[in-house]
Amino acid sequence: MNIALLQTQLAEQGFAITDQCLPLDAVERMIERIEIARQRVEAQESVSNMSGVYALRNLTDVVPEVVELLSLPCVVSLVTAILGEVAFLVRSTLFDKTDGANWGVFWHQDLSIAVKERHEVDGYHAWTRKAGVQCVQPPTDVMSRILTVRLHLDDCKADNGALKVLPGSHAHQQLTSDRIEQIAAGDQAVVCEVPVGGAVLMNPLLLHASSPMNTAGHRRVIHFEFAAMELPPPLEWRYRIACGVVQPALRSG
Repeated sequence: MNIALLQTQLAEQGFAITDQCLPLDAVERMIERIEIARQRVEAQESVSNMSGVYALRNLTDVVPEVVELLSLPCVVSLVTAILGEVAFLVRSTLFDKTDGANWGVFWHQDLSIAVKERHEVDGYHAWTRKAGVQCVQPPTDVMSRILTVRLHLDDCKADNGALKVLPGSHAHQQLTSDRIEQIAAGDQAVVCEVPVGGAVLMNPLLLHASSPMNTAGHRRVIHFEFAAMELPPPLEWRYRIACGVVQPALRSG
């Protein structure tokens, strides 16, 4: 894994791919714990189940064992190389496409963060609650400094709903829906095919989408978001889990 190359690709293109990040035993453990949790919390607010779509929001609450991944050497080296030693996890979500829970996602940017409480601060707007957590759209400067890391628990290919991106589109900052349509119509999309255990690094402002699956099986992705900066008081990150520290769930086995 060439960290310097990944850094360059992320800065210039808005995304980068590494085929090897999670060891297979970690993948197997996460799948086991996620499937157990999904059965347990299926009817609760933490699960998004709209028109067959499956997503576990607030994943560290629902599946505490996922914090183990934050101490794996590859994850640590990726995150700290981009954000520095003080990086911490601010959000986690599971996305899972199956032949029975299949969907496509239109071109969009990720524009919101999770905070502890609502406070009126200049530049922070579009307040919402998602799965019981207060969310808000911050200034684009804040979003541009967040690092998304998508960890793949299954092989992810074009035929099973792999992420599609428009390279360099993160440089446009926040875009209107009309402008997104213009860019998507003119730019060539890249399909991020990633093997099990691989990772996609992404700037949240990068335009991205995905198609429905055309095959049977799962397409499970753990979607992590990391930051290394403070929010303007009195706003606080809802989640703040250090990267590179052996977490309690890992010590307890």
